[in-house]
Amino acid sequence: MRLHEDHLIHRFAYMKSDIPIAGVAHQAGTCRMGTDPATSVLDANCKTHELDNLYVVDTSCFPSIGAVNPALTAMANALRVGDHLMHRLGATFPAAATTAPGAAR
Repeated sequence: MRLHEDHLIHRFAYMKSDIPIAGVAHQAGTCRMGTDPATSVLDANCKTHELDNLYVVDTSCFPSIGAVNPALTAMANALRVGDHLMHRLGATFPAAATTAPGAAR
């Protein structure tokens, strides 16, 4: 079988141009994070510059995504923003909640 002169590998090996709805689950760069409201939507804590009570913690705040699923990074960022919100709201926790399991008390 001969390859088409414009293709390095057979055309059937390329991704389709039709993307199902699940293929857009990890959009990036649609709601950028930054310090300048003129060039970004969110601050470093994923809070919108214009609204004091709106946080965005999905993958849209990432300027780009590598070749792998960003789910773990999105989860870590959501936990980081959650910690920020707890501190912002003045949440307090009992000492037992901050002790690691199995640690001496």
